[in-house]
Amino acid sequence: MATLAVSREDAVPEALQRSIADLLRQQLEPTGASDIAIYPDSDYDGNPVVLVQVKHRLVDRPIEVKELIEAERAARDLAWQQGERRFVLIDHVWDERQKVAGAR
Repeated sequence: MATLAVSREDAVPEALQRSIADLLRQQLEPTGASDIAIYPDSDYDGNPVVLVQVKHRLVDRPIEVKELIEAERAARDLAWQQGERRFVLIDHVWDERQKVAGAR
């Protein structure tokens, strides 16, 4: 089986960046998503990934973990459908006062 050679330096296609950002803005708007940055990076083991950093503003309700999981899965599925073979790693940056509700 052939391995796709992708490096940390390989740019994330602009069309994919727009698609992922639009999807996450739509799905995470209730969580206060306010800024999304997407760029190539490496994971904790040095493997190339697409890093998506989502900054959230403070919202007046606890964030449901399920909302995050569903949005992240949708972003990964979208990237795969568009031909991206790197893992899409999503980093959420929260206001330190934000409450997050656990899974039920």
